[in-house]
Amino acid sequence: MSGPASHFDYHGLHVAARQAQAVRVDWTRSLPRADRLRIREHTCACTYPMFELCTAAGLWFIRRLTDEAPGVIMESAWVSARAARDLWLQIVTGQAW
Repeated sequence: MSGPASHFDYHGLHVAARQAQAVRVDWTRSLPRADRLRIREHTCACTYPMFELCTAAGLWFIRRLTDEAPGVIMESAWVSARAARDLWLQIVTGQAW
């Protein structure tokens, strides 16, 4: 039997504040490119923008959702797993936005 549920069982990560030297990500409007996609990680929905680390068709990318444009999903370039995980780490640590 496992222990009590942790906070992270229900919420995603909280993104760190954007750093002064943060790199700007080239976000483009999401297009239906694959039949299925898998969300590997996500940030907490209690603050926006919210981010999702996704994989589909053998490639990885990050989706960005804002409260300014509900229903409009933006995404990063589709890249290798390593490149997407590196970008994910930059975003959640405030080094990219």
